[in-house]
Amino acid sequence: MSAKLACLAGATVYRMMESGQVTARELPRADTPFGQSQPIFQVEGVPVPFYLMPRHGPCRRHPAPWQINQRANLYALKGLGVQYVLSWSGAGAITHDLATGQVVVPNDLIDMTRRRLSTFFETSSLGFLRQFPVFCPDLQAAAAEAMEEMGLSHMAGGTAAVTDGPRLETPAEVRMLGIAGAHVVTHTLAPEVFLAKELQLCFAGACYLVGYAETGSRHRPFSTGDLFAGLSQASQDERLKLAVRSLPELLARLARKLDSAEVSCECRHSMAERIRECGMSEDWREWFK
Repeated sequence: MSAKLACLAGATVYRMMESGQVTARELPRADTPFGQSQPIFQVEGVPVPFYLMPRHGPCRRHPAPWQINQRANLYALKGLGVQYVLSWSGAGAITHDLATGQVVVPNDLIDMTRRRLSTFFETSSLGFLRQFPVFCPDLQAAAAEAMEEMGLSHMAGGTAAVTDGPRLETPAEVRMLGIAGAHVVTHTLAPEVFLAKELQLCFAGACYLVGYAETGSRHRPFSTGDLFAGLSQASQDERLKLAVRSLPELLARLARKLDSAEVSCECRHSMAERIRECGMSEDWREWFK
């Protein structure tokens, strides 16, 4: 049985399977016009199936973030009939009203990457697409609703900045991103979100906060308000572990919601104008021949 939802994540995928949090069947890697995809795992034993795709293997086999073949990965998911893609990744908080262990579901993005292939259409203008909304509003809302039901601390909205990595950002870079309005910084989301739009996929991000972005200060940031006041470092560590452990339940809830959801977004028609103006086939596979 095919699935509508897929989750792009890191080594978390392997840890979930090793710990028995999920039972999944590995599918063959897909050979695409853009190279071979990462492995895809179909989660079994849940009311509505979904896919997991690790961006990379365990620690020693990590490629640099800019070397991940996002084009092959998203092409492979589209080929399986996926419509919704949730990106799950760690991030650093830039604004200090956020706390370790929270999950941010951003609605805007600043792309600071330089070395990544950000379009399927390198030699044409077919990727000339409007980037508003950046993320699928339907998928964003469903993800935030699932987190609310679970009691998972989260922020719906905000701006994510994306840098190339693997190095972390300098204090000046973090200050610059903060001035530009970024709430968190991560090494994922771009170009995934742009590529998903070119494939008419619904895409959203869920960034769990592993700590605070570098400011050069030795003073550990703190958050005010009832939610975070008086928390110890240990409780922050536990909150981070809780956020990571919540992923299987979050995806199971999200898959159920999306299975019966009414579609109101325009993601499925993001290439409609290009198709009409350029006489392109309605079969998306024909676009890449």
